[in-house]
Amino acid sequence: MLFFVIGLPLILHYAGDHHQNDYQMIHTSASKAFILLGLGTVLWLTVFIYYIKKFWVKLPLKKNSHMMFTVIGLLVLIALAAGILVYSYINESHGYGWRYLYFWHPYIIIPGSFIFYSILFFSVTRGLFSK
Repeated sequence: MLFFVIGLPLILHYAGDHHQNDYQMIHTSASKAFILLGLGTVLWLTVFIYYIKKFWVKLPLKKNSHMMFTVIGLLVLIALAAGILVYSYINESHGYGWRYLYFWHPYIIIPGSFIFYSILFFSVTRGLFSK
């Protein structure tokens, strides 16, 4: 699942050279760029909250060695979100600010697909196969 959530969007974006060109960034409004930045941030915060609820709340029932893996996993998620945003800003903005963001950018699609696959695989399949 992690390959389809994280790896595939990164490979498609960076290896496929799906960056916005200067013409597209000039014609992208600043308000649209900030809305997409906010959408990505809200989606990442949703993923962080889901991760904390899923693994941190159940932590006292497991061995605190699990606590180390939980904290490392959360730090990796935070580093991934910040890394994608900083790396993309440095390499894709070309001085146009956040206008390089578009709906299918990895900063937005990775947490969106994580939420989609989590709902699909964990909620729907649990409901189908629990009986």
